[in-house]
Amino acid sequence: MDAVRPEEVDVPYDPLDVVEHVLVAENLPFDRTDEGDLAFALAGDWKDYELWFAWRPEGDCLQLCCALDLQAKKSRRAAAYELVGLINQRTWMGHFEVWAEDGEIVFRHSLALPMGERPTLAQAASMIDAAVEAADRYYPAFDFMIRGSKKPQEAIDACLFETVGTA
Repeated sequence: MDAVRPEEVDVPYDPLDVVEHVLVAENLPFDRTDEGDLAFALAGDWKDYELWFAWRPEGDCLQLCCALDLQAKKSRRAAAYELVGLINQRTWMGHFEVWAEDGEIVFRHSLALPMGERPTLAQAASMIDAAVEAADRYYPAFDFMIRGSKKPQEAIDACLFETVGTA
């Protein structure tokens, strides 16, 4: 998210319009949903992620969700919750969750704003960067657990190994 120069853009009040400016600057196509959310896709290291921003005026909160397109079956939900707990301990910005209704694995990040304030272009871009970085870092662990049937600790260990030496 490097194309945004805050001093060059007169940003309207609607917080989702701020996000729209970031997406336009990055040449990313997006849609406004019937609910008013802002949806777009972004290429990651492992896959193209579906992301969406929502504005929650009752809490002056801008929320970003990033779907990993992985669903934990009911038989794997306990393991998914355990893995989410292990991962969230290592995640500084935002968090992962398992949606109860379908087991979808989602990264969610929120920005609480003082009443009447709006996010900056840099904050919106930073939220997107944080979501994709987290999704790329931990996607393999969720994939190992869901498709590879690894235990949560094994899944996170497999995706966070550190290499030693040079090739």
